[in-house]
Amino acid sequence: MAKEKQTEKKKSRWVFRIISRTAVILAIIGCTVSVVSIQSSIAEKKTELEQVQKQIDNLTADNEDLERILESGDIDGYMERLAREEYNYAYPDEFRFYDTSRN
Repeated sequence: MAKEKQTEKKKSRWVFRIISRTAVILAIIGCTVSVVSIQSSIAEKKTELEQVQKQIDNLTADNEDLERILESGDIDGYMERLAREEYNYAYPDEFRFYDTSRN
């Protein structure tokens, strides 16, 4: 009976060691996957931050241009240029000709 208890103890220790080592290995794998995922997320956020920073720079430049136009008092000229270039407006007696030979 003493030998049976010792063999059972050895088996239970062996099983415990296997389970604990497996748990440690799975924890290491889980942490590694988590770190890689976080690094990927950080890289995405950095590129997103760069894009947003570029948008901020562009909008700041546009805002400075608009403030300069407002301060100069040439709002009518700006509105006319905007209507002609951006919205393709024309005066009622104005004729526009478009070159359609180029494609």
